[in-house]
Amino acid sequence: MAEDTQTIVDLTGNEVILPANITTAVNLDPFSAQYLHVIGADDRLIATQHGPSDAEKLKQYTPYLASLPSAGHKDDVNKEELVRLNPQVVISSIDYINANEVSRQLGIPFVILDFESPENLTKSYEILGKMFGKEKQADEFLSYYNEKMNQVKTDLAKVTTDKVKKVYYGQRKATQTLGDNYYEAKIAAIAGGDNVAQGVKGGDNIVTMDQIYSWNPDVIILLPYCAQSVNDILSDPAWQALPAVQKKQVFRMPKFLMTWEMPVPESVLATMWLANVLYPGEVTYDLTKEIKEFYKKWYRIDLTDDEVLNILSDSAPVILMGMS
Repeated sequence: MAEDTQTIVDLTGNEVILPANITTAVNLDPFSAQYLHVIGADDRLIATQHGPSDAEKLKQYTPYLASLPSAGHKDDVNKEELVRLNPQVVISSIDYINANEVSRQLGIPFVILDFESPENLTKSYEILGKMFGKEKQADEFLSYYNEKMNQVKTDLAKVTTDKVKKVYYGQRKATQTLGDNYYEAKIAAIAGGDNVAQGVKGGDNIVTMDQIYSWNPDVIILLPYCAQSVNDILSDPAWQALPAVQKKQVFRMPKFLMTWEMPVPESVLATMWLANVLYPGEVTYDLTKEIKEFYKKWYRIDLTDDEVLNILSDSAPVILMGMS
């Protein structure tokens, strides 16, 4: 292999020959850009996919990423934009079949990653670190990620099987949910919960109220882009007979730059927050401290206690940007 090239083995086992010093990259997934920012490689991106993010906060705290154009996403790739940008590499995801085929047709090298489990997310982060010559920074973050995830697992190991909380996720609408193959379900398991939609695959699955009553979740988590609010669910007669609603066990997942439950660096905070919600008597994480330390260390953002309180209490939904 020439000194000016490197060979990357992606999550599918493909060997991809890339420049040793990548200076122009495009990501079609909405997750990897945030990690590249954390390890100091986001300046190599020339187009990105923002996904479920807070546009105003991106402009404030990650202005370079916020200024980048999009070359499309998943099933809607902008071929003309990709050709115009002519990146050295396209970063994509294992389930982006159409997007990956477009890259193949255009002859652009592409690296396929997978973020839908903590295990594959870790492997994908390692690959990104190697691709961009940021192995040290990648190792540092992954040590933190694994430490926090393992801490939650250890703290909740004493929760017996018969005490495990059943979790229902409300997606774009409260009657849409996600399957157990999604990252959100994986972090629920780490936080000691079971996603009720066992056997369901993918996201945005429309379900009936009868199905939700049949599942009888202990806790309902509305994702940050759910159109309904906690108060909407608590006051809606259709939901009133659910024990979770009667006990007011309905919560909205926090967000900041991205929605926390997505496979992004911020998902560490989602896991700790969810453990606190599910088992307030078993774990008592100091979320204000954890949040401030997280954003200071990884995003170079100094948050006040009031700003953290706003993160934890903000109920305004975010709009999914270019997600399908």
